[in-house]
Amino acid sequence: MSNSIYHDEYGTISRDDDRGLLELTWSPATDHISDAEFKALMARFAQTAEQLPTRYLVVDARNLHHRPDADFDDWCDQNVIPCYNRAGVAKLAYLMRPAEAAEAEPVPEGPATFPTGYFDSMESVQDWLKTG
Repeated sequence: MSNSIYHDEYGTISRDDDRGLLELTWSPATDHISDAEFKALMARFAQTAEQLPTRYLVVDARNLHHRPDADFDDWCDQNVIPCYNRAGVAKLAYLMRPAEAAEAEPVPEGPATFPTGYFDSMESVQDWLKTG
């Protein structure tokens, strides 16, 4: 059962203790989120993953309307992914709108020690997480 542990205008962080899953669900209000606010919620999600036993991460980006600035990937590699690595994350899944989901095999990205996958349905995410 999933429990909300943080909520603001831009998103909700919830936890499913039974599955060791932490989820960030972006809200439609992200059409007016600043880069600083976007990074702050990403950092909060990463810190929460590190503080709680977390095997799987899911980012539901279907309602995410913000496009991060050009330095976001470098910032994420330095500030977010290390938290995920220290947390012992086994898999990171992004739930995307169908037109944005990649059809590539999940692989580690950048300094990540775990694979990242991009999916167009929650069913696909759940099926992938069940494989280990």
